[in-house]
Amino acid sequence: MSGLLKNNGPDWDSLRKTEWFSALYDCPQEPDYHAEGDVGTHTEMVVAALLALPEYGDLPEREQAALLAAALLHDVAKPGCTVIEDGKISSPRHAAVGEKMSRDLLWDADFHLREMVCSLVRLHGLPLWVLEKPNPYSAVSGASLRVSNHLVYLLAKADVLGRSCTDQPALLERCEYFREFCLENDCFEQPRPFHNAHSRFRYFFTDARYPAELFDDTRFTVEILSGVAGSGKDTYLLRNQLPIVSLDDLRREMGVSHGDSTGQGHVIQRAQELAKRYAAAQQSFVWNATNLTADLRSKIIGLLSVYNPFFKITYLETSRENVFARRKEDIPRAALEKMFRILDMPLPVEGHEVGWVRG
Repeated sequence: MSGLLKNNGPDWDSLRKTEWFSALYDCPQEPDYHAEGDVGTHTEMVVAALLALPEYGDLPEREQAALLAAALLHDVAKPGCTVIEDGKISSPRHAAVGEKMSRDLLWDADFHLREMVCSLVRLHGLPLWVLEKPNPYSAVSGASLRVSNHLVYLLAKADVLGRSCTDQPALLERCEYFREFCLENDCFEQPRPFHNAHSRFRYFFTDARYPAELFDDTRFTVEILSGVAGSGKDTYLLRNQLPIVSLDDLRREMGVSHGDSTGQGHVIQRAQELAKRYAAAQQSFVWNATNLTADLRSKIIGLLSVYNPFFKITYLETSRENVFARRKEDIPRAALEKMFRILDMPLPVEGHEVGWVRG
């Protein structure tokens, strides 16, 4: 991405030559909300609006870089998500898909800067729709643990200013309400504070309306590893002294190959039995598997939460080249590519402690 920027702004000529950006100019938008036309034109207007915001100029250089990249990428998934039904144009799930596409495009960039960008792409519509969320308090609190809601607010404001629509004043008013709502909940420029990690975990796990101050009565730890195959989980575990529930080891023991869905079901059942045995004895252990999606991780947590452990999620990653080189003998490249595509980055709301290791 850095090669597509110059003089603190986009190199539009170079950007238009890239496949992902040139596709934006062929993607239509609903005229009622985007009378300016295609997504590429809208993106140019959003970037111009962002650079013109006085608040943008006051930000540290790193946050400016993250916002600028997010402005360029915020609608990157619209070409693949856009549908026309009954004459109306919409792009359902483009923010969620855009997060994954942004991560793919920026995979080998600075990890923390990359994740700031991906979080902004995912959350860029939150200020406009926060009141329609089932739990707005949880939505803004969870967002603040990913990235500064101040940056989310600025991107949303630029997104509104960078379009032609009749309801622009109302949309800007929503942005200002979001700002006030975050300030009231102490999570505009900093992460929402919690009494302790256990209080934070239970707040999001139970989707509570208000966070309680809970005593941390956890007595053992379940560490859940996450990462594409070949990311270095086995190397990470060389320093580990705890029992390990390893899906790869169980597959080998049970003679189950990758792609055998029936056998994989038996492997998972066996892993769950071992995990519950450790948990019932309040024995700390590690669950070693790819655990690439939030749904898979939540199922493990849901299975074991009755035992009240401290949940630690450790995500590991490395370059694509390392992944393909390490697992070329036992996992087809197409299967590894699919792992990259389905990855949900573990979020701070998922466990008591969430860590990220780039090797």
